[in-house]
Amino acid sequence: MVNRILKFFTSQRLTVVLLAVGTLLVFVGTLAQVHEGLYDAQVRYFKSWFVWRPTIGDAHWPIVLPGGYLLGTLLLLNLVSAHIKRFQLTWKKAPIHLIHGGLIILLLGQLFTDAFSRNSAMRIPEGEARNYSEDFRDNELALIDASDLHSDRVISIPENLLERKGEIEDSALPVRFRVREYWPNCDVQELAPPQAVPAPADHGALTNMLVLPLPSTTPESERVHAAALVEVVSDKGSLGKYLVVDRTMRPVLFGYKDSDWAMTILFAPMLGGNQLVVADAARGFGDDSQMMFAEAELTAGKELKRTGMPVTLRIINFWPKCMLYHKASPMAVKPKLTQGALANSFVEPLQLEKDEDHRNLPAVVVEALGPQGSLGTWLLWTDLETHDTLSVAGKAYQLAFRFKRYYEPYSIGLLKFSHDIYKGTDTPKNFSSRIRLMNPEKHEDREVLIKMNDPLRYAGTTFYQSGFFGEHVTILQVVTNPSAVAPYLACAMVAGGLIAQFMAHLIGFMKKQRAA
Repeated sequence: MVNRILKFFTSQRLTVVLLAVGTLLVFVGTLAQVHEGLYDAQVRYFKSWFVWRPTIGDAHWPIVLPGGYLLGTLLLLNLVSAHIKRFQLTWKKAPIHLIHGGLIILLLGQLFTDAFSRNSAMRIPEGEARNYSEDFRDNELALIDASDLHSDRVISIPENLLERKGEIEDSALPVRFRVREYWPNCDVQELAPPQAVPAPADHGALTNMLVLPLPSTTPESERVHAAALVEVVSDKGSLGKYLVVDRTMRPVLFGYKDSDWAMTILFAPMLGGNQLVVADAARGFGDDSQMMFAEAELTAGKELKRTGMPVTLRIINFWPKCMLYHKASPMAVKPKLTQGALANSFVEPLQLEKDEDHRNLPAVVVEALGPQGSLGTWLLWTDLETHDTLSVAGKAYQLAFRFKRYYEPYSIGLLKFSHDIYKGTDTPKNFSSRIRLMNPEKHEDREVLIKMNDPLRYAGTTFYQSGFFGEHVTILQVVTNPSAVAPYLACAMVAGGLIAQFMAHLIGFMKKQRAA
């Protein structure tokens, strides 16, 4: 029986079959990326033991395929078993041993990379420092004890426990958590007050909005806007109704006769208040060709025309000061809440994101339970940057559902972010971040310049210049991979073995030629 097992694992037929099945898996997994997304397909097909109901074409086939982990493990066993069985400690076989050793290191290196590597991001505004990075995919429910002035004590609950719902209890937690609802991807919006009125726009990005008119004495704030409901009319009829908002939000775009036009509202006190601005989208606002309509003209029923503007703008309504709210869809959920910043909100479930350029934003409804009963129910959302407060026996904790964090014993501060472009174009030339690396344990405090092709390597972690947000916020990609050297070592061993094997045969062939 043992001999049969050894014969099976040392068989060259097994090698051929595994390579053929691996080729099939790569083919199916690559095609599946169209329907399942790049990241999800990689995890499902190549970072799994089995693939249930793979996507082939436009359908899920009722079959099971071996996953990348299973094929890699079998190939590793096959290679090691065959090598041990046929092992001969001679100089003649040394190149073969070197090649086999390189292949083994390559397979093990990939296994360790999947198991222990970490890929995250560090987002740092100028003048601030971070001692943590955030995961691109995973999230956590964090309970934070910030009573210590020097450091926070963080208790993290992984997202997979929240997905199961039910109760979460641990000796490290001062309370029990009952997970009432969980959405893997959603949008959370504030409920509109009863006084809000519909804005019946049927074109543009703001087609599902409610408007709350405000008195003219309302103080300015980020939530107070000027808005107009405008119908665009051509000589052939209406082109649609658009809700146009001030420049704190994106301009409204509409097309007419192969041209794109943009509308926005600009507050200009020197010109009498709000101005409805229309411009050729290709030229942008600020160009001499833009057309402006004063606030006095923005009355209901008024039709606005200008020379050079190929359409007529009909004002349906205008609100000098208002607040905007999203209208809840039939799929929206209003959970029962008693605490938190989102207590007056509803949840819009969304489809899961499948591409790597976007991430899911899950939300969860949790109830905190103490010895005397419920302490409150919160709606927590990963896109909310502020923390809620949970009080337990007179002690305040911070509560947040956030991107999973990886803390480091050192911190990185951003001194200056530079975004250089080629003169006269918008083409990026160079991104760079001048950072300050501070490690109190090693008494280290120094400045480092991180550029696009010149990362910082420190304490087993590599910091790449990945992107930016605005003009003064840098985004560093943080990669920790303990087996990063394995592919280079494996390739060098395989290449050295192949060269040595080739040279041995070449020298032997040349000797035979000379003897002849």
